[in-house]
Amino acid sequence: MGAAGTPEIVAQTLAGWGPAGAVIAVLLTTIPVLAGAIVVLFKANNRLHIERKEELARFSKLVEANNAALTKVAESTEERNRVTEALAEAIKVQATAFEMVNQRIEFYHEGNIEKLKDLISAFAAHAEAIRVLTGSVTLARDSSAAAATAATELKVKIDSIASKIDGALLRRPR
Repeated sequence: MGAAGTPEIVAQTLAGWGPAGAVIAVLLTTIPVLAGAIVVLFKANNRLHIERKEELARFSKLVEANNAALTKVAESTEERNRVTEALAEAIKVQATAFEMVNQRIEFYHEGNIEKLKDLISAFAAHAEAIRVLTGSVTLARDSSAAAATAATELKVKIDSIASKIDGALLRRPR
């Protein structure tokens, strides 16, 4: 008999037990199938767990990149505010210089030589205001360009991560 006859002996013994033997025979054939199904489900669950963990890592990186971009935007906003304040101050200086020019022109028409000297200083103040204003405008333009570059880089990162997530979702078994 040996090992080859063992299933036959078990089948004969269970057949001799009647309905209880039949139930035991069904259970003996069902248990390995259920165990196999559980192993398959466990492996699928592990695979899904790994995928979720990878997605979480990618999402965390996306959030970190977003936070970094928001920090850059906040910094450029602060810089823009400083430039705007400098611009406002330069405009005040320019307005003052303009008023001085108007006053000095009146004195010029009266022929007052001393007032002509004041006019020269008013033009110098006006020129300084324009130099300050030009520097402020250049700084504002550079800050805006930096903010636009940061926003473009963030969009590229988000698009890259979104395409990776889309690819992972398409490869995922249903």
